[in-house]
Amino acid sequence: MNTRNLLRTAALVAGIGLAVGPGTAIAQNARNLGDLVGARAAGGQTELEVRGFTFINERETYGDSVEAYYWNRGSKTCVRVETYDGHFRSITDASASDCNQRASSSNRDRNTAAAIIGAAAIAAALAHKNNQHTNAGNNGAQWDIGYNDGLHGVPYHNVARSDAYATGYDAGVQQRSRNTSYHSGRGGYSSAPNFRNVVGQGFARGIDMMSEMGFRDVDTISSGDTTYGIYYHPASRTCVQLTMANGQVLSADDIKTHPKCR
Repeated sequence: MNTRNLLRTAALVAGIGLAVGPGTAIAQNARNLGDLVGARAAGGQTELEVRGFTFINERETYGDSVEAYYWNRGSKTCVRVETYDGHFRSITDASASDCNQRASSSNRDRNTAAAIIGAAAIAAALAHKNNQHTNAGNNGAQWDIGYNDGLHGVPYHNVARSDAYATGYDAGVQQRSRNTSYHSGRGGYSSAPNFRNVVGQGFARGIDMMSEMGFRDVDTISSGDTTYGIYYHPASRTCVQLTMANGQVLSADDIKTHPKCR
């Protein structure tokens, strides 16, 4: 079945589901995780953990597809995540027993709404794959490398000079910034400049704020429309990397060390 027909089928299924009426409850967890459908598996799994889910097990299903089960102890619910071609293809609610847990009344049955979400998610993922990833190959691997580097705060290191790496790195640093937005960026007991405040500021204002806090601009790296500025704070020996694009500071991260942070 081609993508257009699959999308049409998903829409029809969704229409049928809406006709069922209020007697069918919407699967709360699957609905809340809908934004992760289509995400790369590496980043998606990290985000699931941030949202309180723990990986339980996985198994191959059909073709190159893999299904994994995640348990949320807080809400006592289980979700099934299907991965294909390195992306989350669908996320649906599963029974507690699928996560090796004792069943409860809140998650004993999978309902029609979950099937609707799954069908629509598969259609959307396939459409995305056909439109965006027909020539992924090495680019997909480079995106994953970039995302992993950005997510874990290591310096930008685009050996292959790949646009996919640059895009992945940007996505990784933005995700890390969201995950640790509460943190000042420094450990220990002594006070340190709160450089996190520059995130979201305009390019020029962000640089001015770094200077006002006592940071020195020691290095700059450019890749496409994105600039990575390295700033050093001698008093606290803080080495910070600013990621800037579209006239705005996207993230500010303590990278600990850099050849010019001294």
